Amino acid sequence: MRIDLSDLDRLEGFVDALARLFYCLMVIAFFAAILGSAGTGLFLLILGGAAFVVRAGLEDFIASRGDSTTPPEPKAEDEPGITVYRARAGRNTRIRSKPAV
Repeated sequence: MRIDLSDLDRLEGFVDALARLFYCLMVIAFFAAILGSAGTGLFLLILGGAAFVVRAGLEDFIASRGDSTTPPEPKAEDEPGITVYRARAGRNTRIRSKPAV
């Protein structure tokens, strides 16, 4: 079975299936650990983690392939740079501690 990477709709369906698989594995791992099968619970946690990593990678791949449009032009009010606002300092802004002795 080959997965066609150009069919983004099919990949989105695969991502949704991986999300369901992840949550099912987490619930089953929780119940397995509670009922005394720690090894099975750990194995299911590892499988769920792998499903989550594959899902995140596919979501990123779909986002990079789907948004091939050019970014919008910046508006005139969107100037680059950072605006720093400084608060006015009062007279005694330093906090003086009492001497230790």
